[in-house]
Amino acid sequence: MYKIAKIEPFDDFQLYVEYSDGFGGKISFDKMLKHEDYKCINDLVEFKKVSIDKKSKDIIWECGATMCKIATRNMLELKQEIKNLKLPIDI
Repeated sequence: MYKIAKIEPFDDFQLYVEYSDGFGGKISFDKMLKHEDYKCINDLVEFKKVSIDKKSKDIIWECGATMCKIATRNMLELKQEIKNLKLPIDI
């Protein structure tokens, strides 16, 4: 199983995620911030308080919001496939 090796938040509510095998990319939180589970990171200061959970190795924020490392990787892989196929879809 791949482990998250690096995360980096950006001022536009995007998060760069890189895995132990070197695969990585940016995830935009524009749409996710509208969901109840992510409202606590709607503030840029809170959004930047992101880290990798020592036990689960998932993405976590101080306020309690989380993102599963497997779901995150699936999103990044899907995003890459959409780009490779040149489909007019933005995720």
